Amino acid sequence: MFDVKSTLRGRRTYSMLAVTAALAISALPGSVARAATAGPRDIVLVHGMNDGPGAWDGMVAMLKANGYSKDQIHLFQYDTDQGSRVAGVAKDFDAFVQREVKGKAFDVVAHSLGSVISRYWMADHQSEAAKVVNWISLAGPNHGTWWAYQGGDLGGLWKKFVLDLVPGSDALRKANNGQDYNWWGETGKGPTRFTTFRSGCDEGMAGVGLDRAVMFDKEDFDSTSLGGAINYKVTNTDQDFAGHCPSHPGFPGDSEVQKKVYETLVDGGGGGDAYQLKIDKVRMVEESGDGGLKGNSDRMGYIRVNSGGGGESNLSNVYWRNDRGDTDDSGNEWLNVPNSGFNRGTWTTCANGRCGIDVMIVDEDYGSALDPDDVEVNGSIVWDVRHQGTGQHSKIVQGTYGKAEVFYTVAHR
Repeated sequence: MFDVKSTLRGRRTYSMLAVTAALAISALPGSVARAATAGPRDIVLVHGMNDGPGAWDGMVAMLKANGYSKDQIHLFQYDTDQGSRVAGVAKDFDAFVQREVKGKAFDVVAHSLGSVISRYWMADHQSEAAKVVNWISLAGPNHGTWWAYQGGDLGGLWKKFVLDLVPGSDALRKANNGQDYNWWGETGKGPTRFTTFRSGCDEGMAGVGLDRAVMFDKEDFDSTSLGGAINYKVTNTDQDFAGHCPSHPGFPGDSEVQKKVYETLVDGGGGGDAYQLKIDKVRMVEESGDGGLKGNSDRMGYIRVNSGGGGESNLSNVYWRNDRGDTDDSGNEWLNVPNSGFNRGTWTTCANGRCGIDVMIVDEDYGSALDPDDVEVNGSIVWDVRHQGTGQHSKIVQGTYGKAEVFYTVAHR
């Protein structure tokens, strides 16, 4: 069923020439470059499975070009052999942080499995985790993957890490505040600001992309995006990434991703909490699924707005959510939002000058082999004061089987 050989290719290395990174940095907005003059924090980079510190060569070159010293960049390395598990590596990560960072405030950028390891550590060491200013996940399997159900330790082909990536595993539950899913904020109320990146071109594990729904139940999420985080989808439709659409291993070395990571590290969008966002309406633009009924009881999903600014701002605002079997939550057609049954208020504060809108719309067919659920739309929109103004906006987000247009308003508080 799965192409294991194409997925487990052994140790990979990803390096970039320093000149490539330098060219990427020269394209950074001037306001972003100026924001770094206050001096960067220490940063810890955590690689993914079947990988090593070489995955960060391009990112390190970018950071150094923007004023980071060698002593401020810390590369955590761990073994991805058959016996490794998230809990054990998280203990090693703690020792690394204690030794390298020495009690200072710092940022974490993690790729793939490194996202789960670092978040597990944060849940287990909350006093130290409070010193993490930004936690940034690149293609992290933060909700696991249903492909992992097929896993286990089967000789030389599988790794025990796979057991920790089964949706609902103990490791994932701990990393996500003791829950499988939390619509209003899986990131907790600590001071850390959370940001995730996923891609429509991420082949994930055995061809199961991490931007797809994780479980065929009433709470379908993609694997990477988190409630309470600013969630970017790196495509030429959902965000302005110059047409880039990185593969799973390509995230750390992608120049457009590096730009946005750096932009996040220099303290968000600025403007404090001076802005707020509300959803006006959402409409389907295209549907090309399996031909089942659409817009009635077979559609489910959510529209979620995140502030992602630390503390109470890490709680999402869910404007619409329709569970399996619910024909209508609000007494109106579901596209008419907000939904008074779930939302926390009409407006969401855009902490640090950013608000994120996540849209997941599923044509629900009970996930049978003959008629599987179709994720029509899985997209994200990020309003950032550095790139957009106040007023009324609309943007189209898309998935494998459809597109939706989201209308929203940003205003001064």
